[in-house]
Amino acid sequence: MMRVTSFLMVHRPERILCYLPEMSDDILQNISDGKCPEQLKVYQDAYGTYDVAGFFVLPKELQKQTGHATVVGIECKKNVFDFSTNPSVATIVLPANDIIIQSLAFEKVLTADIFPEMIQYVKEQKNDMSHKYQFIDDGLSIVFPGEDKLRIISEIKWKEEAKRFRADSVETYTKEELFQKAFREPITGYYNWAWISERIRSYYLDGIEEYCFVHFDIKDFKMINELFSHSIADAHLRRVTEAIERHKDWIYFGARCDNDNFALMIKDMPEAEIEEKLYSFFDEISELKESPGYNIYYRCGVACMRTAMNTGEIVADCAKLAQAFGQGINVTEVNFYNNQIYDNLLWGKQLKAYLNTAIEQDEFLVYLQPKMDIYKEKVVGAEALVRWYYKHKEFMTPYRFISYLELDDSIIKVDKLVLKKVCEKLKEWKEQGYQLCPVSVNLSRKHMEINNLAEKLAEIVDEYGIDHSYIEFELTESAAYENQAYMISVLVDLKKHGFQISMDDFGTGYSSFALLKEMPLDTLKIDKSFVDLISATKDSQKIQVILRHIISMAKELGVHCIAEGAEEYDQVLTLKALGCDTVQGYFYSKPISTEDFEEKYLK
Repeated sequence: MMRVTSFLMVHRPERILCYLPEMSDDILQNISDGKCPEQLKVYQDAYGTYDVAGFFVLPKELQKQTGHATVVGIECKKNVFDFSTNPSVATIVLPANDIIIQSLAFEKVLTADIFPEMIQYVKEQKNDMSHKYQFIDDGLSIVFPGEDKLRIISEIKWKEEAKRFRADSVETYTKEELFQKAFREPITGYYNWAWISERIRSYYLDGIEEYCFVHFDIKDFKMINELFSHSIADAHLRRVTEAIERHKDWIYFGARCDNDNFALMIKDMPEAEIEEKLYSFFDEISELKESPGYNIYYRCGVACMRTAMNTGEIVADCAKLAQAFGQGINVTEVNFYNNQIYDNLLWGKQLKAYLNTAIEQDEFLVYLQPKMDIYKEKVVGAEALVRWYYKHKEFMTPYRFISYLELDDSIIKVDKLVLKKVCEKLKEWKEQGYQLCPVSVNLSRKHMEINNLAEKLAEIVDEYGIDHSYIEFELTESAAYENQAYMISVLVDLKKHGFQISMDDFGTGYSSFALLKEMPLDTLKIDKSFVDLISATKDSQKIQVILRHIISMAKELGVHCIAEGAEEYDQVLTLKALGCDTVQGYFYSKPISTEDFEEKYLK
């Protein structure tokens, strides 16, 4: 079975094909295995090389020049390499051409004799650009094998009608083409925002008395682009528009607005009925077809005309306000507009607008909550928690501002500030000769979108001369699970830099044990919800059985356990009996200032 997973169209300038005049069985096997033959390794990954070594099917004109229909070679820029010094290779000039690169997944043993079949297969596939180009019958084809997929390059030429997409003159287009450009967007071919915005203003011309407006987007759509490909992400966008068309019994109009945002005008119905229909709609498009098992979640806002008119707001804006509050992880959310949403969003905007000033005015304070060794009754670490001394007038606990800052990248500024303050305090304690202990700081899931994250965090810590082992980055379980393979790669990089990794809220998600097996953890924190139930009369025995096995399994895997939220002596005793070594909670100490922490635990 074969399947095209992505495609890309590019123009290649004139270049040199460096190829092997003779192809032995070993060379063919190397290429089939995705390995570079020894004779070509000097060019592999060197400046001036266009790609890896591959299997080239030559046009007839080049076959005459080389005497071969197919060769193993590598493409290079002109005037970079002196090929005369390598007698085991030959060269030929490849003319400039337009090409399409298609990635192909397959379930066969890859051998050179099935390359022609694969080349023919990709030429028969259709994509959203197929109407603009055609394959050249006697064109160049290249196969780049890999471990479980390969890339196939085919030479193409643009169709005459496609050239009009670059035209500047309106007269070049037909009326139908002008309509398509004005009211359809190119990726899905579906209606755009300009089209549906006209329907919002003139809905009554279509016989509609009242409607509800829906605005939704795909959570972490950027990750689909990065983990899979833009073509797979675009294919899912098209599946969304196809799903809209399947529900015309209650959806009046639909449109793809921009990026991964969509808009719907739907029948005015009771809220419960709207909710049921929307969740069923999202369930239909909740899985990535090209990667079964990869779940997709949506953030949706709904505003009905009657509600929007009561607030004096435009219905589309109200739906977008409601949509903005869908910040849950690994869940699809449908939020309905109300006055409270408006007030909350206004508060969030005020906070973010003032954030830079607050940082300049040093309004953010770091509090530390100690982590206690139950057996030795001594501090073995601390968690850094942020407090906002808002305008130097009132203290705000995290629940009043963190969720708003997490709506965009604002949270990164605060997390970075906390890390700097922790390092600054560790440096001060180090200079005073105190025995240092690791301090955990929050690693927001927004950080995962930063390239070279480990290097950038290391740079901050190194400014203060602090050993990386004294910094523990704490990731919540829910944040860790989404896009798990990518998250794990980031955490592995952090571990290579000597940082410790902790998973917060362990046990609150369905993926706990899979994460415990896969992630490079030093510590897992048992969630407070488990600790609260230890002394409860109804489920305490069951909870203790679960905790005992979690703690035991973690220890066998070499992962340290800490229980958070311990407030009572009985809870501490029970955790100790279950084998838990470390506790964090109000029984020992609430979060305190760094000055109080120093006075109480370090001096």
